[in-house]
Amino acid sequence: MSRKTNLIGYPIVIILTAIITFLVGTCNDPIKPPIDDVPKEIISFNDAVELYQSYTKNRACIIEIFESKRDSTLASLCPSDRKPKKIQPTRSLFLTKEFLNEYTSYIDKITSERKIKISGYRLYLANYPDKEKFEDGKPIPDPRRNTIFIAPTIARGNSHLGFTIFDNDDGTFKKVILEEEFKKGMFGTNQVPEKANTASFFSFMMTNGGQTSTIGNELGSYP
Repeated sequence: MSRKTNLIGYPIVIILTAIITFLVGTCNDPIKPPIDDVPKEIISFNDAVELYQSYTKNRACIIEIFESKRDSTLASLCPSDRKPKKIQPTRSLFLTKEFLNEYTSYIDKITSERKIKISGYRLYLANYPDKEKFEDGKPIPDPRRNTIFIAPTIARGNSHLGFTIFDNDDGTFKKVILEEEFKKGMFGTNQVPEKANTASFFSFMMTNGGQTSTIGNELGSYP
């Protein structure tokens, strides 16, 4: 009788021990933050539709007319040397998860190495030139189409300004504030270092002079 009781009791003891061990282990796990919080920047589907339609009505049609027709009024308001060509305006841009992960890892790497504290990222609206290549010989994927490029930002007062980096041979570097340079034109009167150490890290690393570029582009665009 005693042996039979033991045969029944041992499995129960083993099961209870396993359950207690699991519960104790679970209680010792750090509390994970809730994953169902909705970011305040999330908008409704209806809001998105209204935004999209507003762009169609008030922006896309203007771009289409500008590219396909040139008259004296347009020429006086928006001087351009482009020849008229029918195009369908870009309406969306696709960023792969891999790009976002690699880009943020790349930015974290080069800014932490230089002890630069970034405040976020800024997206810039842009337009590809009507030619096959940039000045540095890099192919232009979609001439005349709208695009965006992305850059990390640093805080300056209440502003968050995009920047890129130029490295010097002596180990120092210079942060170039994009907004300031865009207002002046390409580098304005600033002296861009002619020689500097360069490296390669993913496809967004540009070795143009001493530039350790922080700027990402070449995104998938869709009409």
